[in-house]
Amino acid sequence: MFATKGIRFKNPPLINVLCEFRFRETATIPNIILGRFYEQIEEDFPTVETHRGIGLQTQEGMLDPTIVMEERTQFANRDGTRRIQLGAGLLIINQLKPYRDYISFRTFIENTLETYRKVAKPKAVQRIGLKYVNLIEVKNNQTLGEVFNIGFIIPSMFKSFPNPYLLNMEFDYSDGRDKLIIALSQNRQKDSHVNAVTLDFDYVLNIPEGINDNLLEWLDEAHNEIEKAFHACLTESVLNSFEFEDV
Repeated sequence: MFATKGIRFKNPPLINVLCEFRFRETATIPNIILGRFYEQIEEDFPTVETHRGIGLQTQEGMLDPTIVMEERTQFANRDGTRRIQLGAGLLIINQLKPYRDYISFRTFIENTLETYRKVAKPKAVQRIGLKYVNLIEVKNNQTLGEVFNIGFIIPSMFKSFPNPYLLNMEFDYSDGRDKLIIALSQNRQKDSHVNAVTLDFDYVLNIPEGINDNLLEWLDEAHNEIEKAFHACLTESVLNSFEFEDV
């Protein structure tokens, strides 16, 4: 799981982790960025794909992001466990299973960000997000209250639990500079009789002026808050089922 030194799980529920940087602008033309960036990472990330999709961008003077269509170029390593995405003023660093620990992921982020900065010469940061996605199995004889310390209270008039469901909660941190978004949703795995719940933690920088370009220090703080939230949201028996590992 996403742990600092001394905490690691043998059987972590983590399936995806990503770090997103958005910059207001870059000094280098986007098409030139793609070519120069690929030259630096081609040996380790040989697979290249282009995708169009929906993204979120924060406009000048606005706190809430707006939905926009954007094109992204994705670079993947040979086994597909690590990906880097580039867009207009956008850098996303992605680690799929297996996820070793935060220190390893942080090194991946630091090296990729350094390469991007040399090539793109980005200006002021607009947004940073650190997101961890966990898939938690819930046995048929378990209630959500036996798995999660955070969740729903369903009035007795409803004779069954909602199906599907989505619980989305936002918490302010650092006097409103940051926000932690926790999402709990149903996720039934294909070809499985086991119910699964997706537990997302997305820690976002709301006020970029508050970090003075100390991006990696902000990431360390974001990770620590996510880690504490993860332990708080799951019951002790569930945490123990992941098997703590000494490091």
